[in-house]
Amino acid sequence: MSPTRRALLRTVATASSAGSLAALAGCLGETIPTGDDESPTPTPTPDPGQVSARDVRFLRWLPDPAATPLRDGYGVQVYDTLTLRARRDDLHPNASDRLQSEARYAGPDERYVDYERVDATVEVGFDAAVALGSFDPDAFRERWTDDRTESRTDRPKTATRTPTDQPESYGEFTLFGTDRVFAVSEDAVVEVERHREGDALTYVKAILDARTDETDYTDGNAYADALLGLVDGPHAMQCYVEAMDGSTSRGFREDVITGGLKSWRFGRETTQFTFGNTYSDADAAADADVAGHLDADRFDVYEGLGVTTEDRLIWADGEVSTDQFDFLSPGGPGDGVHTPNG
Repeated sequence: MSPTRRALLRTVATASSAGSLAALAGCLGETIPTGDDESPTPTPTPDPGQVSARDVRFLRWLPDPAATPLRDGYGVQVYDTLTLRARRDDLHPNASDRLQSEARYAGPDERYVDYERVDATVEVGFDAAVALGSFDPDAFRERWTDDRTESRTDRPKTATRTPTDQPESYGEFTLFGTDRVFAVSEDAVVEVERHREGDALTYVKAILDARTDETDYTDGNAYADALLGLVDGPHAMQCYVEAMDGSTSRGFREDVITGGLKSWRFGRETTQFTFGNTYSDADAAADADVAGHLDADRFDVYEGLGVTTEDRLIWADGEVSTDQFDFLSPGGPGDGVHTPNG
């Protein structure tokens, strides 16, 4: 990536994190008004011609692990569901359905979120999910209270009863729960459920604080910095990296890959695809055979996948007809075949 592009992304990310959530335009924050993006405020039923340059500001939901309890090498997924709905008629139905399913899987519990009102979802590691859109905090409180009441009613009565966890205010958000925590505002719902060590309240506050911190994930992990610097307003993205200190391994291929990214931007006729890998150092990247990897059947539909190497980073950009998009499955979307690598 050129220094100019990286500097632009960092400048925009810093500018968007400087103000409060209320100062940002809509639930997605400010947008970069380029191309045909004429309206910075998303609408429930967007004109497909107005969303192709939207930039979901996912970086401001990704804390720097060096300053938080999050693991150094956590994965990230992003789905711009507003754009995906606008492209529904341009995508094959199989591909469109799968994208919507992946977006829901990456977001908070569907029992508490109406996904027709969600503009984007961001998955932060294994434990946290963010939905950006339009929400009713009072309705959420009612549903959460009803579920808690029903859960207590189903339990056998005891002489002593654990007090109900009371919601807590945290900036513009209200926090519900302790072991499984929801942070709710009119613009966002964040769910954190710890599956390993740590406190869920601490984790959710770290994610909320990332919106106004001057640092983000790209400051604390050089693999994430290199890979996330490749994408500019992704409509669908999956990025997984290892810890910089080698304390975590994601089981990548034998050519010492330390991170991987797949990202798409959907136009009416053409979809742009970015594929990237990071390596432990420049020598490892120089020895990697990424071009050979891209010769696999699942990349056949993508044109123009020329490989570029920059220090520890290798990436390729290509394109495919939007109606032929099917993640990275061999054949076309009409086949209904999805490989584990898709």
